[in-house]
Amino acid sequence: MQILQRYHDAYERLPAQAQTAQRRSALDRLLRLGLPTRAEEDWKYTDLSAVEGLEPYTTADAAPTLALTLPAREDGDGIDALNAAFASGGLDLSVRAGQTSPRVIDAAGAGHRRHRIRVERGAHALIRFEADADAPFQTAVLELDLAAGAHAQVLRLQQAGPETHRITRIHARVARDAVLDISTLDLGGKLSRHDVRVDLAEAGAQATVRGLFCIDGQGHVDNYTRIEHHAVHGTSREFYRGLASERGRGVFRGAVIVHPGAQKTDSEQRVASLLLSPRAEINAKPELEIYADDVKCAHANSFGQLDPAALFYLRTRGLSQEQARAMLTLAFALEPLRQVPDEAFRTVCIQRVTAYFGASLDADALA
Repeated sequence: MQILQRYHDAYERLPAQAQTAQRRSALDRLLRLGLPTRAEEDWKYTDLSAVEGLEPYTTADAAPTLALTLPAREDGDGIDALNAAFASGGLDLSVRAGQTSPRVIDAAGAGHRRHRIRVERGAHALIRFEADADAPFQTAVLELDLAAGAHAQVLRLQQAGPETHRITRIHARVARDAVLDISTLDLGGKLSRHDVRVDLAEAGAQATVRGLFCIDGQGHVDNYTRIEHHAVHGTSREFYRGLASERGRGVFRGAVIVHPGAQKTDSEQRVASLLLSPRAEINAKPELEIYADDVKCAHANSFGQLDPAALFYLRTRGLSQEQARAMLTLAFALEPLRQVPDEAFRTVCIQRVTAYFGASLDADALA
């Protein structure tokens, strides 16, 4: 009750022009639902008690002063409601066809952010979705709607400090013959949770989701994905890799659901995890539910440590122990990043991952 009272009091401190009917409705939903708990299957490995003790926004954040905001989802949980109640801004726009190159959209910003982007028939969009590096607590929600034949690429990067808390979400609906490509990178943070939900709603819809998460210290990174095939000839690809060192804890749970009538579905999901210290932990759980016949679906999940024989081989070639470990670690980590279509984002990610591990290697050569 004290936690819910804190949210109520924070809302009452908002400027009068920000206390809209939509925000009030979202607040009421938040007070009714509360935040998710570990009793819920989707949050089994992530404890939000640390977030519950934080103010929903501070004076250092971008204060929610907008008179208008996007409403909470009717099927949303307490996190979605919190974001809708306290969002300090966001985008609400449509991308139209006719440009010679993809429209580049920067969806980054301070404070809680809430975006709705529609990519119209035949249009191309490139969306950059980066979290604020300094705010102690931030949520961000991106609602994405791809019309028939549209293309969208989403590039998400989260690299915040050891005392930060980040919760981000991407909800996408993909129409007939549209193509969605999502690349995500999580580096550090005290608590990070990222959800990707993709609805392949019409025939020929395609989605690729790839991600890398690296966690050290006592940090916690949780990635949850859900790809739903609702129509024939849908295609989905999902590739995730996770690395944990020291006492870091990583989580991945990815569900692929093939609904009745979604014949000729082609789906593949591959997850691999690398543990770099005895106390590191990664819980990975790929899931596949098939309710249609005549489909091609596969998933795989693997765990491992650095191979002592490979380390020894590199040492015999003149590398130090640190360099050998860095080379093997980066070879594992960079595999999903090398598949990122956008060259600029791919290069930035490889440079940051190399710096994150303190590797004395050439990042440009690794690209």
